[in-house]
Amino acid sequence: MSTFNSLSYATQLVATGLPREQAEVHANALQNVYDEEHKQYATKADFVALSSAVKLQIHQLEIKTDRIETKTDQLEIKTDRIEAKMLQIEVKTNQIEIKTIQIEAKTNQIEAKTNQIEVKMTQIEKKIDQVEQKLSAELSGLKTTIDECKNEFSHFRADVSELKTSHKYLRWIGAGVATMCLSVIGINISMFMFLAK
Repeated sequence: MSTFNSLSYATQLVATGLPREQAEVHANALQNVYDEEHKQYATKADFVALSSAVKLQIHQLEIKTDRIETKTDQLEIKTDRIEAKMLQIEVKTNQIEIKTIQIEAKTNQIEAKTNQIEVKMTQIEKKIDQVEQKLSAELSGLKTTIDECKNEFSHFRADVSELKTSHKYLRWIGAGVATMCLSVIGINISMFMFLAK
């Protein structure tokens, strides 16, 4: 850095014919201006200090950058783990959806079978009602037949009592027994036909 030499400047002024006192005042004034002006400019020491501060800040930024890179790497690892877990969750969700669809299909099959069973139960109930009606009709027919048989038997008894004295007694007994046998056979045949249906 160049400096202003006020003594050399004053000597040069005196050599040109300026009185010494005026030359010194003039040199001091110029020295003050020079000093004020050069206070604004950085010196080599200023540059060295600035360079050290900048290097320190760069080093601190590098440390921070390394920390940020480390955290970024950790975040990437965590993100990868989260993505892997998300994929596992998606797979499990898909499996659950498939099982739900299968359960719904089985439920629909069970409902269809239940409906078929209900239809068959209704048909069976109708058949049972028909069988009950037929049995009721058959039983009322049997009652009528039994009543008729009783009437015939009472007539037969009356006839037997009248015929006890008669030689036709044995014939009437045989005819009555034959009639009863035929009635029983007819009842058994009608019951057998009914059960065979």
